[in-house]
Amino acid sequence: MTGEDSQTGTEVLHILELLAEEAPAHAYEQLVARARRSGAAPHRIDQLTHAKGLALEVNALFERRRQREAELAALVGTALDLTAPSRLDATLRLITRRARLLLNTDLACTALADGTTGDLTVGTADGAVSARTAGHRIPAAALADGTLGELPGPFWTADHLADDGAGHTDALEDLLQAESLHAVLGVPLRAGDRCLGFLYVAERRTRHFTPDDVSLMCSLADLSAVAIETSRLLETVQAANTVLEDAGTRARAGLSDALQAKNLQDDLVRLVLEGIGMDELLARAAAELGGGISVWGPGGDRLAGHGHTPRPDSAELERVRLNAAATGIACPLTGGTLLVPLSVRSEDVGSLLFHPAEPAAGAWPGEQVLSYARTVSLLLVMQRSTDVGGRADDDLLEDLVTWDGPAEGLERRSRRLADRLERPHVMVVARPRNAAADLVESWAAGHARRHRGMKTVQGDRLALLLPGDDPAACAAQVRAELAEATGAPVTAGAARVARGPDAVRRAHQEAVRCLDALTALGGAGRSAAARDLGFIGMLLGDEHDAPGFVERTLGPLLDHDAERFGNLVETLDGWFTAAGSPTRAGEILYVHPNTVSRRLERITQLLGPDWQQPERSLELQLALRLQRARIFQSPAPDDPRSWEPA
Repeated sequence: MTGEDSQTGTEVLHILELLAEEAPAHAYEQLVARARRSGAAPHRIDQLTHAKGLALEVNALFERRRQREAELAALVGTALDLTAPSRLDATLRLITRRARLLLNTDLACTALADGTTGDLTVGTADGAVSARTAGHRIPAAALADGTLGELPGPFWTADHLADDGAGHTDALEDLLQAESLHAVLGVPLRAGDRCLGFLYVAERRTRHFTPDDVSLMCSLADLSAVAIETSRLLETVQAANTVLEDAGTRARAGLSDALQAKNLQDDLVRLVLEGIGMDELLARAAAELGGGISVWGPGGDRLAGHGHTPRPDSAELERVRLNAAATGIACPLTGGTLLVPLSVRSEDVGSLLFHPAEPAAGAWPGEQVLSYARTVSLLLVMQRSTDVGGRADDDLLEDLVTWDGPAEGLERRSRRLADRLERPHVMVVARPRNAAADLVESWAAGHARRHRGMKTVQGDRLALLLPGDDPAACAAQVRAELAEATGAPVTAGAARVARGPDAVRRAHQEAVRCLDALTALGGAGRSAAARDLGFIGMLLGDEHDAPGFVERTLGPLLDHDAERFGNLVETLDGWFTAAGSPTRAGEILYVHPNTVSRRLERITQLLGPDWQQPERSLELQLALRLQRARIFQSPAPDDPRSWEPA
């Protein structure tokens, strides 16, 4: 072997060493440059150059394989991510993100086809800078013929501005200009024999996409199409499950409502058998349904109610009532009120109006309203059957309050009232101002019937004998309901009824005096019992209940002194005696004026801050005098509530 051959072998070995070390390209250039500087023969330089070229090709081949392996590994990772079930929008975001990273481009986006029109709509875009990109619509007519109908293949361009061929890039012109893009690569998203849309990647500079780039994008597009179909199927299944769940929920709710309605109906029937009144029934219905409720007769007159129900227009009420009675279906009125027809054996007995306290956001409480409507219908029929007896009771009450004949005749006529008066009763006398007599009569008849009471109308006054033990509360209820029914101010007085027919007449006279006193004192439009009028009520009452007046007026002070052995009543009497002077009161009571002031502060806490007002002060002074008279008439030194006047 010659020396030249030995030198050539050494250089080739050096090239192989560089290749094994994955040396950069300039290392091969340095080897050739050294051979030139050493004066090697030309044919040797040519051989070395050729060997360098072969080594660089081998090195590039290795580099492409490594890159391909990395791309395949990334593609496998993407495939694993796409197999996880997720919503369509999340799947599209993952696809565009991975496409942009795999090809190292400025932008990646998906455009899905409309199954009806064939138009493409950009759903997601990764790397976009324009807000117009997401949601951009590409008309099917702008695409090349056969793009969607014949399963199109991939397309690409290094610079669409320099590409003269019309086609897909022309359809993307608006999007490319908005994002300042030049190079574009698009591959179809194919699922079987259908094209779902396109997956695009693009650069804002010129770029020549290689066959490896196109192949990688096609593989990603195939995986993406499967993931998109899976996501759509998942959403379809979830939507179907939601529909089934909603249907199941409605079915369970309907069953629950039916069971509740059955239990409610059974409960209401039991209450009717136990003798529940209309007012009590409507109060329960209003509380349970959450709103106002009222009952109207076939003639359009309001029979009863509880809570607030807007007064309907008479023409609309008649029209809707007739329609509801004919169809048997509840109908709404203007303003959100529901009208439910009331009928018994196809006979129209009126209508039930329900007005929710808050606007109905969902379904009406239909089954519950119908249950109460059926019960109200039953009560109306039962009440109608007792109208004859009610008229006889009304005649008896009129005789009781106006009787001027022998007492024996009154006793005989009122014997059947004796059992009823075993329970506490109240006499209420009301005077509505400027109200139609027939309207007052109609309301009074319904009210007396519902409460199992008696009524009589004498001129402009209405007298009601009602079960109860609170005259003030009964008077307030009568005043409020009668005012609502007639639309006119109502003044009402009341008195408690003792046992015996003669007690009814006395209670009526006391209630009339209370009514007249209210009117004379400027209390028209209000209601009260005798005890509510202070010492005036005591004078108006038949029994002149002085102890009760004293107890109501001085009770807190008497209780305080009895429990704590105090001197508040004595201090109050001394303060009035001293004309409101703490110093003079201290002299009368033999205490320091500061002690008087402290006691007066305690009196204010017990009686309220208005006890020194003229009207309240007069009642307190009268109560002190009555208490003093009681002590002088029947002293009881062991009574802790007694006191010695100053």
